Amino acid sequence: MTRLYQRYRRIAKSISPLDITSNFDQEELSWDDLFTGDNNTTELFLGKYSQAGIKFIIQRFGLDRHARRLGLRHLSVKIDTRDPFRHKLTLYNGPQEHVDQIIMEFVARYQYLTPRADEVEFTYDHPLRVLMVEWLLLQNPQAKFTERKPRLPGQQYPGLGIGDELMALFTIMGHHLQVDGIVNTPEYFHTGLLFSKRYVFLNPEVQALVRQVSGDLWKKYRLAIIAWAAVTGSIMDRRDETALVWQPRRQIIPLQNQLKHYFKSEQYLNIAGNLSKKRIYAIDEKKLKAALKAMENPPFKL
Repeated sequence: MTRLYQRYRRIAKSISPLDITSNFDQEELSWDDLFTGDNNTTELFLGKYSQAGIKFIIQRFGLDRHARRLGLRHLSVKIDTRDPFRHKLTLYNGPQEHVDQIIMEFVARYQYLTPRADEVEFTYDHPLRVLMVEWLLLQNPQAKFTERKPRLPGQQYPGLGIGDELMALFTIMGHHLQVDGIVNTPEYFHTGLLFSKRYVFLNPEVQALVRQVSGDLWKKYRLAIIAWAAVTGSIMDRRDETALVWQPRRQIIPLQNQLKHYFKSEQYLNIAGNLSKKRIYAIDEKKLKAALKAMENPPFKL
């Protein structure tokens, strides 16, 4: 992840503001165009990125090449900024803006996050200006689920396999947008687990929980088993045989230096460390098998 991020940083440094704000194709751009006033920031995604600029970013970071390898050969971009406080970016496979051809949907807004008020267990000292990711969908409508890569909770189509690339790009984007962090609230346990490669939970207790489950289960089980065990109540705390109940909580990519130090501080780490020592998690395979068997279309056989 660090190597990928460093490569993306080098690419980002070679991109000019004109590349991402212009609504003109690079070949058609003239000096007169730069001063016409047509680049209204209210029409830019998050106030920074034009439709042409997003296409440029996709190409510059090689995401179009990855898409072609998946059989997605004609990407089109649509941005919706009609709500000035909540912007939407949609990526389609092909020129037709059809719901069955959506490969990415990203909804985000700027927000001020006040510790202790917005998140009681988050004891940081200062309000934060963050980019709040309200919705993120990544999928390949051309692909089929397989026994090796079965459907995960919440999926209609298989994913794109660009999770690491996207998190690195989010980090680059956050620095460019000059926010203190990027906040996400994973609906499912497995998405919180995957995003924890780069994100950290505001609540140290939740951070401890996810790390403990990951440490106890990851070496023995694949992602699909952990994901479905979580949603079927089959991940058990062996101390008292209670099932893990996932409640979506906020996680953040910290970008501000002082905020980064907070998540490495004794205050934060001691809470997470002390809690993790008290738990041992395991999957009740019998319970998971019964839950899968009861499904009309089980994602796999255990």
